[in-house]
Amino acid sequence: MSPKIFSIAEKEQLKEQMFFSGLELLKAHGMTHMSVEKITSAAGIGKSTFYNFFMSKEDFIIQLIEYNRSRFWKAVAEMLGQREKLTVPEGKKVLQAIINNNDSVYQYLTPEDEQKLADAMPDKSAADIDEETETLRRLFAMFENVRENVDFAVVSNLLKILALTAENRTMLHESGYQRTQEKLFALLFDCIFEEGQNG
Repeated sequence: MSPKIFSIAEKEQLKEQMFFSGLELLKAHGMTHMSVEKITSAAGIGKSTFYNFFMSKEDFIIQLIEYNRSRFWKAVAEMLGQREKLTVPEGKKVLQAIINNNDSVYQYLTPEDEQKLADAMPDKSAADIDEETETLRRLFAMFENVRENVDFAVVSNLLKILALTAENRTMLHESGYQRTQEKLFALLFDCIFEEGQNG
């Protein structure tokens, strides 16, 4: 029996199906217990179909991260529409959405998982501050009233602190969690937007 030939549209649909199913399994079980068999069963496809798209479970997670990234940029572009820039309140919403996104893969990964992913793509194993800076520059170019002298290293660190705070919420005082996030976001916004434009 010859292998099924998929059209480009069918391939995209199958990948999205696997990404959706895989993300739900990742949320429920973590990467270690999210097997290829579970992904294919949840997506309603055969195991061989999975390997037509991905080399391994790690490759699947890496591509899922990229897929979510492209969805984020598409959502920002749609929000922007025909305008040149997003307003400061819109920019703040985008930054808050980055941290509070339940579909962010990173919050479901353990340090061991992240090491496995780093081993699967050694050329990307170290955090690349230049790449992070370029990503932030691209994003901030879409916002109004951004400071000319943004310290991208500090902004990047604050975003990571916010993400770590969200990911480790159970270790914090629950009664003060929301106020802590608000103060961290206020500091982040102060580092990005011109004075008097943080409303």
